[in-house]
Amino acid sequence: MGRISDGFLVLGKILRSSYSPNTVTFTTLIRGLCMKGKIGEATRLLRNMSAFGCQPNVITYDIIIDGLCKHGRVDNAKQVLLKMKNRGIFPNVNTYSPILYGFCCMGNLEAAKGLFLEMMDGGVQSDVVTFSILIDALSKRGRMAEANQLVDLMIKRGYHPDRFTYNIRINALCKEGKMEEANKLVDLMIKEGQHPNVVTFNTLIHAHCKEGRMEEAKALFELMIQKGQHPNTVTYNTFIDAFCKEGRMEEANKLVDFMIRHGQHPDTITYNTLIDLLCKQGRIEEASKLVDLMIQQGQHPDTVTYTTLVDALCKEGRVKGAIKLVDFMIQQGLHPDTVTFATLVDVLCKEGMIEEAIRLVDLMIQQGPLPDTVTYTTLIHALCKVRRMEDAKALFALMIQSGQYPNKITYNIMIKGLCKIGQLEKANDFLSKMEKNGCPPDVMTFAIIGWITIDGNLLN
Repeated sequence: MGRISDGFLVLGKILRSSYSPNTVTFTTLIRGLCMKGKIGEATRLLRNMSAFGCQPNVITYDIIIDGLCKHGRVDNAKQVLLKMKNRGIFPNVNTYSPILYGFCCMGNLEAAKGLFLEMMDGGVQSDVVTFSILIDALSKRGRMAEANQLVDLMIKRGYHPDRFTYNIRINALCKEGKMEEANKLVDLMIKEGQHPNVVTFNTLIHAHCKEGRMEEAKALFELMIQKGQHPNTVTYNTFIDAFCKEGRMEEANKLVDFMIRHGQHPDTITYNTLIDLLCKQGRIEEASKLVDLMIQQGQHPDTVTYTTLVDALCKEGRVKGAIKLVDFMIQQGLHPDTVTFATLVDVLCKEGMIEEAIRLVDLMIQQGPLPDTVTYTTLIHALCKVRRMEDAKALFALMIQSGQYPNKITYNIMIKGLCKIGQLEKANDFLSKMEKNGCPPDVMTFAIIGWITIDGNLLN
């Protein structure tokens, strides 16, 4: 027997108590189900309201639409909106906003714009939040002209952009490198009585640091403090990242000390930035000590932390240490990315540690991420060099089965390996497969086998 839903259980109790449920009762039950994430049950309860002589009101529909949008069911929410309008219930700004936000999150800006126009044409009173949702989406996609038009429309309608709206536009301008326009917008923001906050300053500081304008970034930092805005971890991380990119480790460390003295604690991003620079400078032991300190300070190393160290160990030729660290990572529930695995497999193959490379590829297949074409090709090349052609062929077949397509380099390696052991017919087969699979032979292919093609046939 199927389990009766929570909503209907409560409804049953209400009916047994001889109390007649009304729209408020149903709306309250629907709100509770939506809060618990039980959207299916909430929509079923909505459909059953009429059986009890009740009709949903705008609040009922607003709750259902918001719940559907929060669970990514934006198209379903739009259908509910249509049903609502067909029943003669007029939507309000709270009805439209979740759908508008949902379309923007999906990247469906045309649907969002269409909905916004529908809302305006229907005489629904919009607000700053509604305008800001669409302005934000347009700005993030570099459609600044449309975003600015929307701001103008917003002002004409009697709504003044708030700090959130200004921050959206400043961020978009900074990302496009339009610093002068961003600065002018900050001046306008202050003139209109909206004072810059930590987000505003962080956006401007990040943009200046990115362009290497460190003195201006420092001036903004000072201004930020003067205006009573306290720098946060994001602010400090921006400067630390900029110093590290310029190789200025001493200044980065001084800033870490400064941030701690001012009540801001380094996070995983801070430590990862410092570890990355130490590794690039070949100071692996110091980087390892920093990982230990990081753990002592209650920050958990993540995939970025460990992969940075693994990459550095590989470059130093410390393969065993790199393997040990990868195994430790996996024990901690962290998985190296495809690039890290590919780097390690390459180093192992160059060191002649083929069995260990095979173990890692097997691990990738079992636990993910799946090997890519580069990883497969690297191992195939190593197997061919030691004339383990049967293993190379098996790996080639596995590569295709797993959805990775061999490239010209992969085919050339296989053809060369087969020619070396005298399996010319097999080499010919691979040459045919190469052409058939949309990977035409190149000069290197024919240089390897020393053959030419005439009318599609191979001649010695």
